[in-house]
Amino acid sequence: MPYAPGQMPLVSRHVFVCTATACADRGAEDTYRALKKRVKNYPALSGVWVNRSGSVGGCEHGPMVVIYPEGVWYHSVSVERVDELIRRHLLENEVIEDWRFHQTEGCPCMRPVTIAPPF
Repeated sequence: MPYAPGQMPLVSRHVFVCTATACADRGAEDTYRALKKRVKNYPALSGVWVNRSGSVGGCEHGPMVVIYPEGVWYHSVSVERVDELIRRHLLENEVIEDWRFHQTEGCPCMRPVTIAPPF
């Protein structure tokens, strides 16, 4: 759905499903479709956006899923794991340690920025 400038809805989390070749060969497109469809079943997740992405690294362990603002990379996220990912990470705010491939300090775009005065 196209949005006018300044009219984007609130995004509380951004979920990227790698659909690059190695992840795609491991079922990433099905994971993406299932995740996108199932997230819509939860009103509490209305601010969660699910998108395809290019390679996020680690594709030999794919399908890879990256969730911001937490900055968590998950490996081997098959269609069979989608419901558990939604429940544990998106609804219960739990990092699923057994699936965690990598974690950053979160999304730089979500951190407060201090702008120094121009003088």
